[in-house]
Amino acid sequence: MKIVFEYPPNIEDIKKKFVLRPTVIFTYGDTIYNPGRGIITKDLMVHEETHQRQQGIDPAGWWMLYLNDPQFRLSQEVEAYQNQYQYFIKYNHGRNEIFLFVLKIARDLSSSLYGNVVEYHEAVKLIKNEKTN
Repeated sequence: MKIVFEYPPNIEDIKKKFVLRPTVIFTYGDTIYNPGRGIITKDLMVHEETHQRQQGIDPAGWWMLYLNDPQFRLSQEVEAYQNQYQYFIKYNHGRNEIFLFVLKIARDLSSSLYGNVVEYHEAVKLIKNEKTN
């Protein structure tokens, strides 16, 4: 995936739905848009690669669903956060680090960043579930 330091092509549609943090990043197709120039950790890259795969050959269509269907948005983010969490666990992190990490990403998933689509405690449970294919 390539990384650019600008907003994605659909930023105006995104701004109509969400209040954005300065460090938020977006995946649109094969590109990560990182306007705040934040650090993209390996686990975050796994999260964004999940969105790239989810978008397939129709990122515009995916984004339209993502912005307009809260249940679709939740399903997409749960999968991405589960993958990110599993990656984090896999690479030599202690129990305390893992515990704090899942709390942090659950806080993000349950926040206004995604339209408050899930409660915090439910987000923790969803992220920690084993991935089913």
